[in-house]
Amino acid sequence: MLQTNLQLEVGNEGYDEGARILAAFFKKELEKFLTPDLNPLGRRIIECCMNDGTVEDYFNLIPRL
Repeated sequence: MLQTNLQLEVGNEGYDEGARILAAFFKKELEKFLTPDLNPLGRRIIECCMNDGTVEDYFNLIPRL
């Protein structure tokens, strides 16, 4: 169930297309939050998403002590 690409009805092509659709949706929805008063970290997180950031890219945004 957690590996939907292994389901016969979905397959790798269906999975990849679904991922593309979701990414486009989130990019479109996030644009409206890029306002001048946005917290700088929030801006970097949104820009990371808009630039197809990796898990490592997001991890590097998290301040560490």
